Amino acid sequence: MGLFFNKKEVYSPTLLGGFLIVGIFFLGSFILLKLTYPFLAQNTTPVSKILVVEGWLPDSGLKNAIDYYRSNSYEYMILTGVPITQWTHSSPFSNMADASKETMRRYYFRDTIYTTTIPNTILRDRTYATAVALKMTFEEWDSKVGSFDLYSMGAHSRRSYLMFRKAFPTMKIGLIADTDLSFEPKSWYKTSRGFRIVFSELISYFYSRLFFYPAESEFRKSIIEGRYIDNIISSRFEKDRYFEDTLTSPLNKSEVEKFRGLDYFDVDTNYRFDATFVVDTSELSFKMPTTTDRQPVYRKYGTLSFTLNDTSYKLSAYQNLDLLLNKPDYRGLFIPFKDLSNGNLTYGGGRYLDIEIPQSDRITLDFNKVYNPYCAYDERWSCPLPPAENYLKTSILAGEKKYFH
Repeated sequence: MGLFFNKKEVYSPTLLGGFLIVGIFFLGSFILLKLTYPFLAQNTTPVSKILVVEGWLPDSGLKNAIDYYRSNSYEYMILTGVPITQWTHSSPFSNMADASKETMRRYYFRDTIYTTTIPNTILRDRTYATAVALKMTFEEWDSKVGSFDLYSMGAHSRRSYLMFRKAFPTMKIGLIADTDLSFEPKSWYKTSRGFRIVFSELISYFYSRLFFYPAESEFRKSIIEGRYIDNIISSRFEKDRYFEDTLTSPLNKSEVEKFRGLDYFDVDTNYRFDATFVVDTSELSFKMPTTTDRQPVYRKYGTLSFTLNDTSYKLSAYQNLDLLLNKPDYRGLFIPFKDLSNGNLTYGGGRYLDIEIPQSDRITLDFNKVYNPYCAYDERWSCPLPPAENYLKTSILAGEKKYFH
């Protein structure tokens, strides 16, 4: 027996000792419960004249933030915000910052409200992403920002503060934690909502402090790319609204009634090129053929060169001389083109792209903005036909797809 086991004297608690241990355990647990919410809902001394308010706060929190702003003589109000993921087709706002800004206006707050948001493409670690977006906003300002106060709410406050500290490691940051009215802070553990919020925030806080070490550069890249994608998608929604209105739609009335939106390729940054632009107005003006007898007068204004899949391509950009007669200051150029996707995935007659006259020999050529001529929707329209020099021997799988009647 001595080879594998040792005999030792073991002490076990008496009945009174057992009660004492259980009592100490419950007393310690009760003290921890009481201290948890104050720990998470941290408040520090204000350090700045800039108040940064998290845009997800309820109306009561926004109203309190206004009162706090005024009572502490702040000079700048900034609202941060994440995208609104509910009621996206019925809400006039796409993010919480803009929605909260309107709420503050309804509370008669008349000072300038700055907003900083993150795009819809960022689905995780949004608090930190918001902090990085705020940092990018500060970098755009002329004056150097050295401090700000963060206005948050309840048990979320300390984790928000931690995320902003990770994004601003050398900046002075104050924290104001408003009261969460959805449960009683002093007895948060007595309600399911209070327990769920506080306990999850406690776990999230310690996880973030111990294991969350984000790469700021990656978040910056995601924010820039995501904002670009959001802008493209937003413009597509606006075009759908234009098409579904019988007063503005290029569709005939019967088509409008069954219209369910235009079809597009997913936004793809690989079809957004840095192109070279060479001005060339040496050629004579010409009458561009259309799908009807109409022949608008154009002139070639320049050539764009770009590379796709290691192959070089060129497109000519044209200036509408008829339009210039009525609008002398018009600086738009017209790029009608065809590619190998025409007739199958895209409209058989080719597609169009509009650009502004470049200020230099470099320009961003974005095929995600490619659109169909009106003839793709109804034959009654007169549409320019792409010149042969703008036939691309590749498929441009970006922009608007073929419209099926």
